[in-house]
Amino acid sequence: MANDLLHALLAASLIAGAVILLLCVVRVPLRRAFGARMAYMAWAAMPTALAATALAVLSAVRMPAQVQQVVAPLRHLASAGLPAASIVGMPWQQWQMWVAAVWLAVAMAMLAWYGVAHRRYRKQLGPLSRDGSIYHSMRTDEGPAVVGLWRPVIVVPADFAARYTPQEQQLILAHETVHLRRRDPLMNAQCALLQCALWFHPLVHLAARRFRLDQELACDAAVMHAHPGLKRSYADAMLKTQMSTQAALIHCHWQSTHPLKERVMQLQQTPPTKLRRVFGRITITALVAACDYGAMAANAGVESPDKYMVNMKLVAGGESSSPALLVQEGVQAAVASTGKDGVWRTELVLTKAGASSVFVKAVIKHDDRVISSPGLLVPIGETATVGVDDQFKLQLAVSKPRD
Repeated sequence: MANDLLHALLAASLIAGAVILLLCVVRVPLRRAFGARMAYMAWAAMPTALAATALAVLSAVRMPAQVQQVVAPLRHLASAGLPAASIVGMPWQQWQMWVAAVWLAVAMAMLAWYGVAHRRYRKQLGPLSRDGSIYHSMRTDEGPAVVGLWRPVIVVPADFAARYTPQEQQLILAHETVHLRRRDPLMNAQCALLQCALWFHPLVHLAARRFRLDQELACDAAVMHAHPGLKRSYADAMLKTQMSTQAALIHCHWQSTHPLKERVMQLQQTPPTKLRRVFGRITITALVAACDYGAMAANAGVESPDKYMVNMKLVAGGESSSPALLVQEGVQAAVASTGKDGVWRTELVLTKAGASSVFVKAVIKHDDRVISSPGLLVPIGETATVGVDDQFKLQLAVSKPRD
């Protein structure tokens, strides 16, 4: 179980890292060529690529041979699960379980932190008074913002009407309405969950900041597209808003830790023409599809190693036993037996040799001293025997476990 979990995390980390590096390289050129809204859409490559990775691993999707050759190095890394023991008491299995436990503990701690921070922020806003479709906070140092996940609402500061001109108020509310229409709080929640799951991946946290910035730039571009002659008023509204420290939450803040200079400069950019926007959608669709296909190709043919049931009959130092082990291909398993003359230990590694046979590499130890290292080609369902003088005898039968 721990081995499967670590394998999945490794595959997700490699795919996420590759997609993030690609997006960080192309996001600015995409913004300049097709506008901020198109650049924001490119982030759809992240969740879809991870979903494609999960689909490929679960269904063992097969890709064309030419594609598999191209992506073989990445597929090898993604599938290179570190060796794991199948027998209770093996050190590597214990180490894996500890790693999985640490990952889960940190992920749950981060998730709990997000929950506590959300409740704390909501409490800090104080009682909200409704005014039509917007809500007024009791504070003046937070907002405007879109607050909430399933039923998000627009919350403005207590001095909203006094601080901003009617035109600035219209632009701010238009900005927050774009967040509502695109369900950006839900996108931010997905981003936060990814940060919790891949908390150990520095590129994921870097990507989260870039994602939130592109989200705000896309909202700015949408508002400027609807109100092209109000760039000055829009910039003035930004400058009048206090800096928020809550950008790590799922809420969409009008002003936060996003670079204000970059947002103001983006207002001066010439909006893309309709033809460029159409070409931009085609480009983004191709980019997302390429990332998804690459993720599936990188994991194509990655199947869980075969498992075998090994029924053994041991005679060691005059003592006999009949252990049965569930052994995973390529993973060392071991069994120890104590006789009158000391401790005998048998270590086994099984490798698939064909459709109906396995190669068994055995190491037989007596009091930690290697006595013999035989290799056996064992047909599935048949029995093989190994003996060491009259002191030790091993008889094993390999079969496929029932589902």
